[in-house]
Amino acid sequence: VTGMHIPQGNETYVSELAQLLASNAVGKMPSVRTVAACLAGAYGWMLAAVILAAIPGRLLWIALLMAVRGFLLAFAAAAVLTQSGLLGVYICLVSIGISAVLWLPAMLLTSTAVLDVGMNQQRNGYLFSLKRNGSVLVISAILLLGSVLWRLLAVPVLMGLVGA
Repeated sequence: VTGMHIPQGNETYVSELAQLLASNAVGKMPSVRTVAACLAGAYGWMLAAVILAAIPGRLLWIALLMAVRGFLLAFAAAAVLTQSGLLGVYICLVSIGISAVLWLPAMLLTSTAVLDVGMNQQRNGYLFSLKRNGSVLVISAILLLGSVLWRLLAVPVLMGLVGA
């Protein structure tokens, strides 16, 4: 997918990772550090789009942001699929795919909304004009919250099924 060659490995690494996730997920809520990292990972991209659309060259910066996010998604999926074979399909679907179904529309909605505001901002300024698309940003935030909840609550349990 990314054009990189990742050597085939055995499935012991995947099994060990799945067992570690399963042991950490049994009857426990995620740690504060894990929640903070997950929230920062999800909402950081949205915040970056809002900030990048406010500076000159916004089309280039938003396109670059989307390209980096897409590359990271493709790289992660390719690495998991290559390293773990058929088991990687399940791992990608659980840990990357379903989460992407939620954050990808949020990212596209946010980028489109902030680009629209940046291109058509009124003389009151960017932040004031951003309120015009507030409902789109709220929908994006809700989608990202769904992605975060999926990663925090469902992924450890479903990954644990692999290690069981």
